[in-house]
Amino acid sequence: MDSDPASLDPPRKQGVFYGWIVVAAAFLITAITCGAFYSYGVFFMPLLTEFGSTRGLISGVSSVAGFTYAATIPLAGLLADRYGFRVIMAITAGLLGLGFLLSSQVQAVWQLYLFAGLFTGCGSSIAIALPLSMVSQWFTRRQGLALGIASAGIGFGTALVPVLAACLISGYGWRVAYAIVGSLVCLICIPLSLITMRKPQDSYVQAYEGKKTTGADAHRPGDGNPGSSLLEAVKTAPFWFLFAVYALCILGLAAIMIHVVPYALDMGLPAVTAAGLLTVIGVCSIIGRLASGAASDKVGTKPVLAACLAAQAIMMLWLMKAGDLWSLYLFAVFFGISYGGCIPLIPKMTSQLFGSRSIGAIFGGISVADGLGFMIGPFLAGYVFDITGSYHISFLGFAAGVLAAVILSLFLRPPGKL
Repeated sequence: MDSDPASLDPPRKQGVFYGWIVVAAAFLITAITCGAFYSYGVFFMPLLTEFGSTRGLISGVSSVAGFTYAATIPLAGLLADRYGFRVIMAITAGLLGLGFLLSSQVQAVWQLYLFAGLFTGCGSSIAIALPLSMVSQWFTRRQGLALGIASAGIGFGTALVPVLAACLISGYGWRVAYAIVGSLVCLICIPLSLITMRKPQDSYVQAYEGKKTTGADAHRPGDGNPGSSLLEAVKTAPFWFLFAVYALCILGLAAIMIHVVPYALDMGLPAVTAAGLLTVIGVCSIIGRLASGAASDKVGTKPVLAACLAAQAIMMLWLMKAGDLWSLYLFAVFFGISYGGCIPLIPKMTSQLFGSRSIGAIFGGISVADGLGFMIGPFLAGYVFDITGSYHISFLGFAAGVLAAVILSLFLRPPGKL
């Protein structure tokens, strides 16, 4: 387990709340790792040209990464709960960075599947699930705000890393770009995980945040009970409803993040301008994360989640009609806000429904949906394009899926209250 210095367990408030240090570290870790993961769309066309392949086959690399992430994230959560978040986060960061470094040396598509798919999938637990699970343990009263700030790193990284990769590709080639991005992951995220990620003591958190509350929107299973185990959670309907909501949300998001740059390039936009769409999505997602996190603390998690999902579906329909630069960037603005608003609410809802006792394992289990979305969404969009020469059918299907998630989100209740 993580060992905590005595200074992290005072009987009353003393100095700066350490939870905000965890938030800051989680922000930086998610910025680097998610920015790296989402940059695959920038590498897409250079890889397509390098290996003379189809969009479906190159998209399949993301599918392998998503499948591997889905298969390994519950284990990563269980290990983090048992042996400490900082060690497991450092290991997964190393795997993610190594995947990028080795991808810079590939000579065949199967090697790309191994390193950019399998290795990065094994390391992707560091990107969202583990740091946000850690943050959720440090906060009760301001949990939505804290998760919003921490997950804003995803938007910050999405805004910067893909553009950095695009500039490196333009100047030095995709191999150098892969190597530099992988180095950033290793050199920043491994030491940051080892130094900052610590498990809180309840008395310390209560001094700053107050005791865990109960109720319709802030439920902790069994008054005074720290929460469910993963085995207990998976036996309940709320677990699977939340799982489905997350899967449908990510299914469309993953396809957009991988294919929006090729979509814009097909319209004739320059490569850096097309990559700028990811930057706009990333920047605007920061607004969505902060706004939804703060709003959920005031009006409740469920209505804010439903509103963000509905807006995400609407913007996917808009993308089908976007035919020029301004309409693409308008899509990027509002899609970024809406998708960004969804992300911090999933771990918050997980904590509210099932408590904090096994948050790493339970959110890890929920995050299998994240991996499945990345496994299926990009491949499906690429496959449909290869058959029809258009993304429109897949965009329409993804929008319908997110609208279904809106309906499912309305049925989220604490276990035993469905």
